[in-house]
Amino acid sequence: MLQQTIDVTTTPELNKALYETQKVLTQPSKNKDAHYGKYADLSAIDKAIRKAIITADSGISFSQGVIDDANANGKVSHKIYTVIRHVSGEEKIIYGDSFPDDSNMQKQGANETYAKRTSLCLAFGIVADDDDDGQGVSLLEQYQKKEEENRLKVVAYLKDNIKKVNKDVSERVFAVLGKKDKTLDHLSYRQALILSGALMYELSRENIEE
Repeated sequence: MLQQTIDVTTTPELNKALYETQKVLTQPSKNKDAHYGKYADLSAIDKAIRKAIITADSGISFSQGVIDDANANGKVSHKIYTVIRHVSGEEKIIYGDSFPDDSNMQKQGANETYAKRTSLCLAFGIVADDDDDGQGVSLLEQYQKKEEENRLKVVAYLKDNIKKVNKDVSERVFAVLGKKDKTLDHLSYRQALILSGALMYELSRENIEE
């Protein structure tokens, strides 16, 4: 599991530059609609920050990256980090939002964009959403909920169909994960998909042989 350390390196030149940037930073226009109100998308946030940097001539730049991680159960997640650099050579790394791994590339891209957006807001002190008084559910939370629903469906399929094959075939199916633990409830969504693919293959092969 990823262990984060707190960066206590002194960066006086970068700190001064960030102060000058934030003095002229105008909150981005909320150019998108959501169920809880309007919000600024990643492009609007990025544009507002870069405009402030140019106006202040503060000598800073920034970029974002992704760190991959996996927990003890093999569940993969990703964390966004923002690097802010100054022409003096000083820099800060600010860790932001995490997002789950998703086999659906469209959802994966949306998860990453959402995490980059919120992480950039954190790094530069931007308010990009209307206040929803705690009533709204974030896009990321919606994806996490949907992923769990899909995981449970795949696990249910495995439980219903693994009993249709004999022990030897069952061993081959579980071998694709390289795990001795055959407890289906503990599978991550990714593992469940892999296992269901192997089971579907074995079931189709048995039907052909029959």
